[in-house]
Amino acid sequence: MLQFWRNPELVRHVRAEMRPARALTVGMTTVVVCVLVGLMCWSSAEGKPQPFFQTFYAWLTGLQYVVLGFWCASTCGQAIAREREMKTYDFLRTTRLSSAELMVGKLLGAPILGYFIVACSLPVTFIVGALGGFRVLVLLENWVLLLAFSLFVGLMGLWGSMLVEKSSYGAMGILGLAISTSMFPYVQSPFPGFAGFSVLPAVLSLHSANNWLTKTPATLFGLQVPFLVVSLLLFVTFGAWLALMLTRNLKKDLQQLSLLSRWQAVGLGAYCNLLFYALLNPESLYAKPTWQGMTPDELTRLAVGFNLPVLLLVGLATLTPYEKLKVWWRQRSVGEGSYFSPQGLPWPWLLPTAALAYAFLVAEAAGLRASIPFRAWPLGSAAIQLLTLLVFTTRDILFLQWCNLTRMKKPIIKGILFLLLYVAAVGITGVVVEIVKPSAEGFVFGLTPYYALTVSDLSWHTAAGVYFGLALQVPIIALLLHFISGRLSRPALIPVVATA
Repeated sequence: MLQFWRNPELVRHVRAEMRPARALTVGMTTVVVCVLVGLMCWSSAEGKPQPFFQTFYAWLTGLQYVVLGFWCASTCGQAIAREREMKTYDFLRTTRLSSAELMVGKLLGAPILGYFIVACSLPVTFIVGALGGFRVLVLLENWVLLLAFSLFVGLMGLWGSMLVEKSSYGAMGILGLAISTSMFPYVQSPFPGFAGFSVLPAVLSLHSANNWLTKTPATLFGLQVPFLVVSLLLFVTFGAWLALMLTRNLKKDLQQLSLLSRWQAVGLGAYCNLLFYALLNPESLYAKPTWQGMTPDELTRLAVGFNLPVLLLVGLATLTPYEKLKVWWRQRSVGEGSYFSPQGLPWPWLLPTAALAYAFLVAEAAGLRASIPFRAWPLGSAAIQLLTLLVFTTRDILFLQWCNLTRMKKPIIKGILFLLLYVAAVGITGVVVEIVKPSAEGFVFGLTPYYALTVSDLSWHTAAGVYFGLALQVPIIALLLHFISGRLSRPALIPVVATA
């Protein structure tokens, strides 16, 4: 790979965004803003040096995170879709640069002006922070966190831009930034480590700005670690998955996207489950119900429910493009293809993902048997609940795969909207049936996978609605497979040349 500062894509962005006149104007404006912020902080600190420098540093640091975060999210969120909109996407497909080189060039080049703005303010921030009493190591760690956060947000923006057609959807990057920041309340949950997706706990605890946060460290595999370590770990590992998807698909058309290979998707499911249990605080688990934490039954339901979006994510990441699925179908018709082929249907790969999810749950129960008896874990109910989620997810993914074969515009988005409409219709109908005939509500709510997570007793006589909904999905899955087979078995249309 080329040295990143010589990356042609990065050089192109630098030349376009950092023209001398613009760079000089932006640099002077940044200095003026720093001066104005300093004057504001001086007036609020009533001329006292120590509070002034600390307040000034806090304002500059906060502005750096806000400006660079939004800049990376917005510019990277339009970087790839903008190429499609401007009809220059063929350059990305035909250039000799690899997908990884293009990704690095856009990741660093698209928000280069934002990086320049922050770079102009760094000397002021360093001087003010040192005068405010912060150690040099703290200042350097904060800059490392700022860089990791901006790169992670940029990767989210690039990933979202790769999946859409118009640059107006660059708001997906800002949406990802908002979701990341909104993870802050998890500090008070049994999973405090998930708050590491937001930089707020790491920044506040790093500068000892909040005594309560300083006394509430994150948990990683049962060990208390600083939020800085957890945030960097999350940004690096989750960003690596985003980078993998980008390098696999950056040069492909929307119709040819295949986010992950089959085994990579299974690995993503295993990573999500490993992250779930790694960030769990074991001290929040109690054998008996208490207001301070969770019981094994509550954690089991939460773990099973957590795997619903995981299974959907794995299924979406392995949806097969029409042309590859057509080739697999022809090979299978002559006995050469298998259901576990990389070009086949995605649903068989949901099985190992669900099996790994259950294995992680059993391993967690076994690992905590010193404090919580193994028999206290409802592993039998968890198996039934996971099976329910697996069957419903198989149905949904096959429906989306069928939508992808219809050649409709934006088939995946429309398919997801249809599924959401189905869930809403079942929910409204269930509420009506609950009022009219309460004894039949379970058979209506059982048409969604969520009902299995709410039933405490999954025996046949008390959870008949769950098994009714589960049994009903089998013929629906068979019908969807039949529809997919019908689409794939259609002969190709050959144009007929008109004769004189």
